Amino acid sequence: MSSNKKYTLDRIEEGMYVFGESPEEMNQLVLPTTTFDVTVEEGDIVCITFDGIKYHLEVFKEETLEKHKKVSALLEKLKNKSN
Repeated sequence: MSSNKKYTLDRIEEGMYVFGESPEEMNQLVLPTTTFDVTVEEGDIVCITFDGIKYHLEVFKEETLEKHKKVSALLEKLKNKSN
């Protein structure tokens, strides 16, 4: 049975990836950094598929970039409000 879900990489801690399940990121998935053959960075939005044997990961580069832009714009707006 295959299951796939969207996650955001919250942090890398002691050789483990800590993902938050989208959209609320309340549920976490913790996997060893050796699980995937691709490079994943904090803040990346990914789809993780488990086929019953192995985990597979796809990085949503465009979606991650858009989220970073939105966060940066919000931070800039907050900085401008405080001045």
